[in-house]
Amino acid sequence: MMTRSFAVALAALTLAAMAAPCLADPGDTTFFTSLYADRRARQPGDIIFVVISESAMASHAASRSNQSGSSVEVGPGAGWLDFIPLLGYSGELQAGASGQSQRRDMLSARIAARVTGLTPAGNLIIEGERTVRVNHDFQTIRLIGEVRPQDVRADNTVLSQHVANAGIEYEGPDPAKPGRRVGIITRVLGWLF
Repeated sequence: MMTRSFAVALAALTLAAMAAPCLADPGDTTFFTSLYADRRARQPGDIIFVVISESAMASHAASRSNQSGSSVEVGPGAGWLDFIPLLGYSGELQAGASGQSQRRDMLSARIAARVTGLTPAGNLIIEGERTVRVNHDFQTIRLIGEVRPQDVRADNTVLSQHVANAGIEYEGPDPAKPGRRVGIITRVLGWLF
């Protein structure tokens, strides 16, 4: 009888211990949460990770051609105008121009954004900024936009293609310009040549 009541008590404690994580408050950081809890961002203050993978390409080509010609002939003079020799002129003018421009931009990054509000439709309004300093150069990515809750994946990430009204800004050093500090020899050679 004692063994049976001990087994029942042990079973009851085991069930209570298994149910405790499910009853825990997810906002309470002092208690662990269930392995099955949904950790996706849902309300203001939550953090969501945005995987930025943007690519844009634009090209433009134009050409123009102009052609004109003229011809004039004057016959020899007759009578008192016999001093006018046979005279002729012809000319042709051709002009053409063409131009082409092409631009390709790619941006790939991962940024943490905070949910700042909810739209009347239930979409999440997000904002995030990330600044990295590399060798005295700052690279900053800013992101604002709107995300549908169903586009947030199970690992709490969303692709930048699923961000509506997205504003993605990237500020960094221009690769076409040299760095801030240029050596004296490089300056002298640049000045000479």
